[in-house]
Amino acid sequence: MATTPLAITCSSPCSFLSYCISRSAARQAILSSPTSNSSSQSPNDTVIICSTRSTFMRELLIDLNIPLDDIPPLNDTQDLSPAQRLILQTPISALLTTDSISLVYCPTIHHLRAYLSSLSGSTIAPASASQSTPQQVPFLAIHSLLPLHHLSTEWSSQGLSRTLSSIISTSISTSRALILSVSATSLTFGISAELPLINSRMMKNNTKKKGFYGGEGFEEEEGGERDLRFVGRVRDVLQRWCRVVSVEEIMDDDGGRDVEDS
Repeated sequence: MATTPLAITCSSPCSFLSYCISRSAARQAILSSPTSNSSSQSPNDTVIICSTRSTFMRELLIDLNIPLDDIPPLNDTQDLSPAQRLILQTPISALLTTDSISLVYCPTIHHLRAYLSSLSGSTIAPASASQSTPQQVPFLAIHSLLPLHHLSTEWSSQGLSRTLSSIISTSISTSRALILSVSATSLTFGISAELPLINSRMMKNNTKKKGFYGGEGFEEEEGGERDLRFVGRVRDVLQRWCRVVSVEEIMDDDGGRDVEDS
């Protein structure tokens, strides 16, 4: 059963991780029920972290308002959300080594694409999606996909679309539901962030800057040239491939409505 890819907007990494844990726990409860018709060999849910392990841990600690050596607490009187309390009150080692979730770190786009390729070519066949309800389908969740692109030459509509195409192809070939984490607040690489149509290096190397693709592509500024024409937003790209939804909305959905047939 094919499922609609989800791009979940959230302001906290704890919120996304909490959703993944809750969704995986709900799936395991269904699979372990006496009435379930799914195989006991159903693959684990997979969460790909697009950074190093230490960077991800630091991100969680900052989100939990735990002071680090070089970063003081943001707010001593901060009220923790339910998602933050779940992460804080449960040993992180237990959350990240659960038997139902496989956690993978891909610090570069090359690591990510290599892992997706190995996942697609895995000899371990997933449970038949045609014999499963949407709630029983394992998920492939990806956190920090946009920051990973922002730090590379792939920060463009073209580069992001290329990666999304590869990810969705992998999720379909492995019969997994795709879930992407997208920042709801970051102006640099969040849902409302701007990004060029194509690789900025290609734009600079093009000798026909004026009239590029049939229009005035650049305008002179004091600091150099600025691309005024070929700029879009992250949301526009994601909406071509995914259903964009907030983490609060998806957590409030009943009966697995976050997973739709397509």
